[in-house]
Amino acid sequence: MMQYGAHFTRSKGILNLLVILAMFIALVAACAPAAPAGESGSAAQEPEQTTITVWGWPAADVAYESFIADFEAANPDIKLDIQMMPTAEEHDKLLASLAAGAGAPDVAMIEINYIDKFVAKGGLVDLLQEPYNAGKYKDEMVPYKWMQASSPDGRLVAFPWDIGPATFFYRRDLFEQAGLPSDPESVAELTSTWPGFLDVAKKLTNPDEQRWAMGSASDILYTNFAHRNLFDADWNCAVDNERAVQLLTYAEEARAAGVDAKVSNWSAEWQTMLGNDSIAMQYGGAWFGGFLKGWLQPEGAQWEGKWGIFEVPEDPGQNWGGSFLAIPEQSENKEAAWKFIEFALANKDSQNKMFAAVDYFPAYIPAFDDPMYGEADPFFGGQKTREMWVDIAANKIQPFITTPMDAQAEQIFMSYVNKALDQGLDPQTTLTEACIEIEQQTAPDKEEALKLRQ
Repeated sequence: MMQYGAHFTRSKGILNLLVILAMFIALVAACAPAAPAGESGSAAQEPEQTTITVWGWPAADVAYESFIADFEAANPDIKLDIQMMPTAEEHDKLLASLAAGAGAPDVAMIEINYIDKFVAKGGLVDLLQEPYNAGKYKDEMVPYKWMQASSPDGRLVAFPWDIGPATFFYRRDLFEQAGLPSDPESVAELTSTWPGFLDVAKKLTNPDEQRWAMGSASDILYTNFAHRNLFDADWNCAVDNERAVQLLTYAEEARAAGVDAKVSNWSAEWQTMLGNDSIAMQYGGAWFGGFLKGWLQPEGAQWEGKWGIFEVPEDPGQNWGGSFLAIPEQSENKEAAWKFIEFALANKDSQNKMFAAVDYFPAYIPAFDDPMYGEADPFFGGQKTREMWVDIAANKIQPFITTPMDAQAEQIFMSYVNKALDQGLDPQTTLTEACIEIEQQTAPDKEEALKLRQ
């Protein structure tokens, strides 16, 4: 009996303790904030996401896909809404939205031929200011690319993405059919001068077989004046100098010899001719390799090993193209937008993944320090194309002048070049007249830009 009573007493004490503990747990639970209706406890702990809209044009979407998983892993609170459209449409929509004060994305892609429309105007954030502080990357960027996005009053209106170290692309098989050597070393030697280039062009051309050396002889001028060198340091027109006259003379010789198909770059006819083996050589930036591999036609693999590249005759330090990313002032998600831009463009891993995907050559110099730049490219017959482009970008491109008037000046300049080619006009007279019109037509923009410059 005594033992049973002691056991009962101990059991009663334990029961009381359990009751008190249960009451304490219930009290704590009652004080805790309830999860929102419809959410589980784990879902309530997930970070709230900010969606940023990114505008661009193909193949930027393929470029982004190469690193999006990395970005989302590093930034689980940011969701991307990537919208692609034709290049001209994207820029027209951006200009319209900035003018209207509504409708702009959080991140906008801007191509080099449009950048000067934004440099001298408002609507884009100055990336040198807080909280962006993009100036810390200035010394890590190709200098001329940084300059192109800088306004006359010192703002940085867009962040450099890619550049276009430029070369001629050529068809190895068409060289062989013309009885010419096709290996890059021999082709480089044959085309090291413009007279040598023209001699090769004449041998490549066979109108009876619908084959021409070039799409347009105007490319000979464009090698040196692709959105640059149109003005001097004082912003006076500079396309009537000795070098321009000499290049136009070579271009007229090419036209007279019948080596160009007289088609405009990017026209439907030009694209068809490239696909039909009718053009043997084409001038372009490094990005043109991506065009050949994927944009020209889905069966791009049929040209595996058939292409090569060689440097521009006499002056290999050339650049054509490139793009930028910018943040409109309208954006309500500026810090998230900057995180995306910084991760994409000031990050050598992201830059090199994009380059591998679509041949967008980085403006970010640290990206060059990667083994991929010394690798052979099977599409180009094992040629180390990236190695050549790095050499051009890092060692051969000399400082050049860019201004807010370049896009308009380039259009006028090339219209005079094409007129001279069509009519066989005197090169010096043509370029003198071109300069007169360039000065007249760009005067309003120059005046506006000079006010900012002061």
